[in-house]
Amino acid sequence: MARSWTREEVERVFQARWQGNFNDLLGFEVLEAEEGFARVAMPVEPKLHQPFGIIHGGALASLADTVGGVGSYVSYPVGTEVVTVEMKINFVRPVKEGTLIGEAKALHLGRKTSVWEMRIVDDAEKLVCFASATYMVIKEA
Repeated sequence: MARSWTREEVERVFQARWQGNFNDLLGFEVLEAEEGFARVAMPVEPKLHQPFGIIHGGALASLADTVGGVGSYVSYPVGTEVVTVEMKINFVRPVKEGTLIGEAKALHLGRKTSVWEMRIVDDAEKLVCFASATYMVIKEA
């Protein structure tokens, strides 16, 4: 469906897309992205904690949504955009520090939507949360 992306292209494209916006604020780093798969890292910092001193569920949901969105974006031809239309998340384990890794795998890559499953693990590779999401595919005009 999509052409292969080089590591350099992925870094350049997402650095430019995220410059100065929400994704930049959370410190996301794309580790890997290819058709049907993506990995994104996020550092756990005190600014992302909720009042009990653990990472806020919204930050975890943002990582899950972002890694699924990255995978969806690179799974379609250049010029195609994707937007989230639905997401469900289950929180499994609290995290206070370290780096989280989100991994997304495509379940469906269609003409109008793509469906993804995402898993987020901590430094010890223990499951922190899992999610699923649907992204609308917006063709280049």
